[in-house]
Amino acid sequence: MKKARESQLTYLFLAVIMIPLSIYINYPYIANGDFPEGIMTFFLGTSALMMSYLSPHLFPKDERTKEIIGRSMTVNYFILFGSILTLFLLVGSLGTITLSATQVLLVLFCIMITAIPLTMVIYSKLI
Repeated sequence: MKKARESQLTYLFLAVIMIPLSIYINYPYIANGDFPEGIMTFFLGTSALMMSYLSPHLFPKDERTKEIIGRSMTVNYFILFGSILTLFLLVGSLGTITLSATQVLLVLFCIMITAIPLTMVIYSKLI
């Protein structure tokens, strides 16, 4: 239980630092209507916030923890392929959005680092 509490405080500390910092970094890009290059910092901060909530649920290595992780990874497999398909349709074939390859990878990474802890939060409530 001590390990879970230490991890919870560490994740909370990271989130409190990263979220305001990312807002400060990304505000000029958003105000100008450009793609925010530092958006990954915001999503890492929100991921740290969710991991802070999840620490007591994940650190006791028991059957419930394995079930939460297993189910969330299965759902994230489909979330990732759905987001790849959506980006392919929006950027590639339809051409409604113009993004560089780096920006597309950045969006995919942000979806992935947010979806994994988010589905774990949902399953920690359900299981």
